Amino acid sequence: MVESYQATIEWTGSPKLGTILLAAASRPGCSANLVETESGTNLVITVQDNSIQSLRDRVDELMIALADIEENFSN
Repeated sequence: MVESYQATIEWTGSPKLGTILLAAASRPGCSANLVETESGTNLVITVQDNSIQSLRDRVDELMIALADIEENFSN
């Protein structure tokens, strides 16, 4: 049996930023879904890997990319 590890990241905010974050989450080992709600746009990113260390590395890389986008985002 192959072990599998998973982490989920959820974000809510503006549709424009959500679309940009969705594009950044389009990478190997990640699946992402962007949904419009009454309270804003909800982005759910699921990261999967067969190794806990590889999962951590993927999540760290993704979080750095998302933080950089959010920090430099201007409406």
